[in-house]
Amino acid sequence: MEDRDTEADLRRAQDALERTGLLFLHDASKPSLTALVAGEPIRGSWWGHPAGRRIFRVAGALEDRGDVLFVPLLSAKVMLVHRRLWPALLSVGEARAPWQTEALTPRAQALLAEVERSGRVRATGPSSKALARALLVHAEQVHTESGAHATELVSWDEVRRGRGLDARVDLEAGLQEIASAAEALGAPASALPWNRRRR
Repeated sequence: MEDRDTEADLRRAQDALERTGLLFLHDASKPSLTALVAGEPIRGSWWGHPAGRRIFRVAGALEDRGDVLFVPLLSAKVMLVHRRLWPALLSVGEARAPWQTEALTPRAQALLAEVERSGRVRATGPSSKALARALLVHAEQVHTESGAHATELVSWDEVRRGRGLDARVDLEAGLQEIASAAEALGAPASALPWNRRRR
């Protein structure tokens, strides 16, 4: 029964993502994976909710199928970004605009240089989060040899190669495409990272 429920949830999530391009992982008032799987908005942490394990399985299955990237995009909340928005996302991530780089600490700058040099670097902490929230890298959850989870920062060039993504879009077109998808979800323009940094 659990597998059938997970498959049904997975199909609903894929349908929603194909329609909107974006979906919050968790939000109590906006369209989210947690609400979709639980059948209702979840206030507070979803981990303790009765549907928490199923949400975790569905999120993992979406990631494993390779059509979704998990990115801290709107109000720094983790979003599921459908493959059709990846060219737009990468055009923004690779831009190195002032809103992305001006507030970086020397440690974050050094970490970014290391990710660009190596392609992927296992890292945690404030510098790691700052790079992911500025869309300068993609933060990926990986399984370590010991079976634990770890975060790897991946360069967009490595994402492009690893996901076979050749399509490119102009930066302005990419910004507009993401802004339109965010607006369709009911997110205000101020939730976009390039607008948050300007305030």
